[in-house]
Amino acid sequence: MARRGHTLFRSGMLVLVVVAALFGCTSACPSCPPGCPPAVRYRVGDSIWSIAPSPNYYNNWSSSHFFRTGDSLSFDFETGVNNVIQVSRQEYQRCTACNPYKVFNNGPAIVPLNQKGVFYFISNFSNNCALGIKVSVKVHACSDKSPLTPLPSPSPSPSPSPRSSAPTSSPSTRNGSNPSVPDISPAASPNGNAPEANAPNSKSAASGLRRIGTSSSEVLFGWAIGLCMVVFTMLG
Repeated sequence: MARRGHTLFRSGMLVLVVVAALFGCTSACPSCPPGCPPAVRYRVGDSIWSIAPSPNYYNNWSSSHFFRTGDSLSFDFETGVNNVIQVSRQEYQRCTACNPYKVFNNGPAIVPLNQKGVFYFISNFSNNCALGIKVSVKVHACSDKSPLTPLPSPSPSPSPSPRSSAPTSSPSTRNGSNPSVPDISPAASPNGNAPEANAPNSKSAASGLRRIGTSSSEVLFGWAIGLCMVVFTMLG
C-alpha cells in the first residue's frame, strides 16, 4: 500500500512538472514590452563644427531633431583648430568654461547621450562661442514618442573655422564645395526617428501572437488534465 502511494505521488509530481514546463513555453515574447528604436549618431549641424552663418544656427538644428538616450553626437572639427566643452546652462549663456563637465580637444569628438535632460556644449577656442559655435541638446527617454510633425532643418551650413586664433567676423566658404553628408542613419527622419510605416503591421502581428499564445495555453491545459486522468486511472 505504501509503495502504491509512493508511486502515485511520483506520478502526480511528474504531471505537475510537465504542465509547468508547457505553460512556461507559452509565456514568451508576445507579452514583452517593445524595445527602443535603434540608436542614431547625429553629426552636429549636419556639417563641420565651425562658425555658423547665424548665432542660432546650431540650436535651430538641435530643435529639428528628436534625441533619445542611446543616441550620440559627432562634433566634426580639426584637432588644434577647435574643441568641444560640455558646460552648465549658466556658462553656456555666458560663453565661459570655468567649470567644465567634459572637454574634447581631439576631433571628431563623439559624445554619447546616456541620460535624459538638456545638455550644453560650446567651443571656447578663441571667441568661437560668441560667434555662435554652441548648442543645447534635449534628450528624451528612448521609449518616448517623437512629434508627428518634424521641424525643417536649418540652412545654410556653417563655414570652416579659421586656422588662426584671431576672431572672424564673417563666415568663409569651402571653395564652393557642398557640405559634408550628415552622419545619420539613412532610415532616420529629420526629427531623429526611424520611419514608423510598419508600426500597424507590428501591432497586428503582436495581437495575433497573443491570440495564438492564449489558444495554445487552453489546449495544453486540457491536454494536461487528460494526462492526469489517465495516470490516476492506471494507478487506481
